[in-house]
Amino acid sequence: MESSRWLLCPLPKVASTLLKRLAVIADGREPHEIAALGETRPALAIHRPQIHALPAFVQLSASQQDQWRQDPHALRLAVTRHPAERLLSFWHDKLHLLDPAYAPLNASVQAANRLDPADACSFAAFLDHLGEHWEYLRGDVHLTPQRQTLADAELFNLHLDREQLVAQLPGSLEPFLSADRLERILAELKTYSQQYRQPLSRLWKDAYTKEGLAVVERLYGEDLEAYSYSLPRRCNATQKSFTAIESDAFVDPLLQLRERHQQISGLQQQLIDLQQQLVAANEALAHPPLPSITLFEGTWPDHNAPEAGLAHLYEALAQKRFQEVVDQAIALQGHPHAGEVAYLEGLAQAGLGHHERALRCFEAAQAAGFLTPFVLFNGGNACRALGNPSEGLRLYREALSVHPRFSECRHNLALALLELDQQPEAERELRLLLRDQPGYAQASFCLGNLLRDQKRNPEAIEAFRLCLEHAPNYPDAWNNLGLVQAGSGDVDAAMASYRHALTLDADFRPSRQNLAQALIQQKRHGEALEQFERFGQIQGLNATETVVGLQGRIACLMELGRYGDGLAVADGCHADRRVQLMTRLHVLPVLYSTDDQVSEVRQRWSDDASELYALLEGITQEDSSWEVLYAHAWSLTNFYLAYQMDDDRPLQELYAGILDRILRPRLDAFMQPLPQRDPADASPLKVGVISPHLMNHNGSIWALGWLEGIAGNPGYEIFSYNLSESEDSGSARFASLGTYRHLPLRPEEPELMLQQIRDDQLDLLIYTDIGMHPASKVTSVLQLAPVQAQGWGHPISSGSRTIHYYFSGEGMEPEGNEAHYSETLYRLPNTGLNYEVPAALHDGQLLYDKFDLPRDRPILNSLQSTFKYLPRHDWIYAEIAKRHPEAFIVLVGHMGNGSVADGLYERLRPHFQERGLEIENHLRILPRLDYGDFMGLFSISHHTIDTIDWNGGNSSMQSFSLDCPVVTLPTTFMRGRHTVAMLEVLELPALIASDVDDYVAISCRLLDDASFHQHMRDSIRERKSRLFYDKSVAEAFQLAVETVCRQAPAVGQKSAGLRPMPVSTLASGISNERAAA
Repeated sequence: MESSRWLLCPLPKVASTLLKRLAVIADGREPHEIAALGETRPALAIHRPQIHALPAFVQLSASQQDQWRQDPHALRLAVTRHPAERLLSFWHDKLHLLDPAYAPLNASVQAANRLDPADACSFAAFLDHLGEHWEYLRGDVHLTPQRQTLADAELFNLHLDREQLVAQLPGSLEPFLSADRLERILAELKTYSQQYRQPLSRLWKDAYTKEGLAVVERLYGEDLEAYSYSLPRRCNATQKSFTAIESDAFVDPLLQLRERHQQISGLQQQLIDLQQQLVAANEALAHPPLPSITLFEGTWPDHNAPEAGLAHLYEALAQKRFQEVVDQAIALQGHPHAGEVAYLEGLAQAGLGHHERALRCFEAAQAAGFLTPFVLFNGGNACRALGNPSEGLRLYREALSVHPRFSECRHNLALALLELDQQPEAERELRLLLRDQPGYAQASFCLGNLLRDQKRNPEAIEAFRLCLEHAPNYPDAWNNLGLVQAGSGDVDAAMASYRHALTLDADFRPSRQNLAQALIQQKRHGEALEQFERFGQIQGLNATETVVGLQGRIACLMELGRYGDGLAVADGCHADRRVQLMTRLHVLPVLYSTDDQVSEVRQRWSDDASELYALLEGITQEDSSWEVLYAHAWSLTNFYLAYQMDDDRPLQELYAGILDRILRPRLDAFMQPLPQRDPADASPLKVGVISPHLMNHNGSIWALGWLEGIAGNPGYEIFSYNLSESEDSGSARFASLGTYRHLPLRPEEPELMLQQIRDDQLDLLIYTDIGMHPASKVTSVLQLAPVQAQGWGHPISSGSRTIHYYFSGEGMEPEGNEAHYSETLYRLPNTGLNYEVPAALHDGQLLYDKFDLPRDRPILNSLQSTFKYLPRHDWIYAEIAKRHPEAFIVLVGHMGNGSVADGLYERLRPHFQERGLEIENHLRILPRLDYGDFMGLFSISHHTIDTIDWNGGNSSMQSFSLDCPVVTLPTTFMRGRHTVAMLEVLELPALIASDVDDYVAISCRLLDDASFHQHMRDSIRERKSRLFYDKSVAEAFQLAVETVCRQAPAVGQKSAGLRPMPVSTLASGISNERAAA
């Protein structure tokens, strides 16, 4: 690999055979031509990895991949083909020539047209079928849009059309190849051009009708746009019919016939070789070799021996007539095989769930002399059921010492090891079992789960595939394979696995839910809605599953802009008004169409919450609706409520009260006040930080700057609680500060994890982002530490009486802002943040071509989440465009369904029309940007226009880090004052507007006055260091910790007195007093 300088991505039906053959030649080898199953001619064997032996890019390490990306001298080639030409080629080779591998597709097309499936379908019929069944057919690599496969466009530095290969590739390869290899390449290209290349580029246009071209444009629009292909204009339905022997369009049919003969001959030879191998295998079976040395097998009494007369009990156990066995065992007291009778009774007791009795029976069997591996094995099972896996482990090992090939016992031994968190030992036992018995599907399934938990995804995939090789009808294995594939980023493969599980059991809940979530991940909310509806129709759903289905449906409806349908779903979900109201709280639009709608929705939500709070008074776990309300509490955040840009304190206090009433019947023990530290206690202060986003996430990663002031200080102990299923490098950064606990909190059994937090006896617990995830809202109404505080990850008051302080920045909180918080507002200096300098990955120049941005117009960016834009400020963008038509405004797309950004675009359009402007000429919404492009856009922007009412927080910091001015209009609440705090630190009041008209005027002044704009950029460059690594904030945070931990909170739930002084502190105090005396 050190000498490799050419990277290529061969796409099917885009000269992929040629490209692989050329790569092999460039590597100094000759491409093999041999018969291969599934291929139609010997040359196509080159597609087999074992034949071409070329390294795959995805198999390289991350550092090697980065080397490739950054090597300016390497050739990274992408070859494409006009999608319409590629489609015609596919039809000809696969369907017109009746390739057996595509016979099912041909039959489907013919059946749809009521024609004989033995005949080849027409090209027009194929196009119609493709258009109707695109979602199912697009996964075929020959049909997948080239843009999708070549998604990582930045990887490639040379793009050629297939027709350009012969003329242009040799010149590009010349710097990398010796003269003899280049000559061989030229010969290969000449052969390709004369014999194999389909010259469709001259004739394919005649094959399409007007309707056919419309299908291509709809399905392959991305390819057409990305690679600058165009479609001809056609005004009628005429088309030219191609034949299989049309020399102007397709390859030489005589050559094809000769190659088929070579293929048949080669396959016949392989068949002869396999027949010889079969003869040899039969001889080996008839005369097997000497057996290998086996493990020692002990001896034990027989089970169900005829003389014991106990066959009827074994039969009853097999039929699960457990109580009958227990009754008969009592009647068989004094039986000569009393030990075996006791064993059988133990099995029956275990079947009835009486594990303590079962264990006593197994002990009685052993005492009576009936000691077998199966007695020990079932004794181990009983111990595990009683919560004693260590004793179960001992019994399993004793059984295996007698019967080492006892597969089920070895499997359960691994399970016991997992229960004891001895994962390496469990993995070893599973691998030993699978080495000898690869068909033991339960073991490979268990191994796959273990590897998945360890995020060893490639190995987990192989384990699940081994399981499915021997148990192909196991939906759990298909489902978990899908989870690993999704975790590896292959969502399409994951969905295929989920669908496979559903073909086995259409009501298999995990796969139906996972399929719906995967569709959401791909922003296919309409299809996800259908899956959630089907999920909700499954019989026997528990309360949590019912809520998952409801919440999924409503979330999809909100993404699709169907607010009324969401309310209808909520109102029809349950007969209990309380459940209806709780469900209605989920219904909040992502994007509003008018300001009146904002007010109407807010009033409706407030009315629903008030009615629900009153109806919940005195609810208990015995209430028939409590369980489903409890499940709702774990799935609701009211996240979008804050984006109505009003005072949320009253509604958050109301919602916190709702959560309190629902959760208290079960979690009351975790809502009680805790004793606070004695102010005289000099032992280290224990400070915790908690979040479901304790990762590289904007909601929490900023908190590292606060903790920096106390990290490594012996006077403090830091505890980090990650409530998410996931972990990443950000989690590791929190873990490096002290004690880290991964506590993926779930509604089914939260008590153990909550108790773990309480057992740490914190002095202060900081919630980074209450309201961004249901778990943060749930835990915010609990009392997990005597003093609890909130930070700016989601800049809204919690409304909870168990959160005592809100830590903010003095620059964001003018006098009077205390009224917006149920907590005591504690102001840290300046922005209140000790913020790292954001990393910039590139200078943004590549974005001009990537997004077709104008190089000759000033770019104004507003890169905020779509839901931050309220209708009342829509006119601003059109007004800036009217005053400065040369300005080009860019927004960024919605993280969810594309229709949300489309809705915003259409909502903005009338304001441009009123000013005689076409919005397309002045404003564009870009797709979601990765981090590098997001930062790069600030580098090429003239300035940033901040969202009003909810500013950019992280994004404003990022803009300033790249010297890009930000125009802002501070508003009442803290979320509308992020940027003004930064500008005050930078001492740039000229960028702070006094009202909306001034906001527009400042943006226009930056465009009008080049010297003013340059002065702003220069000032930011000189002063931006003030914004980052602000140690004064870290020092102030340390003082805040000392203060709030040693004084009683002024608001919220009071502490339960003082915690007793630690013994070590008391002893130290006595010693000092004695010394003084």
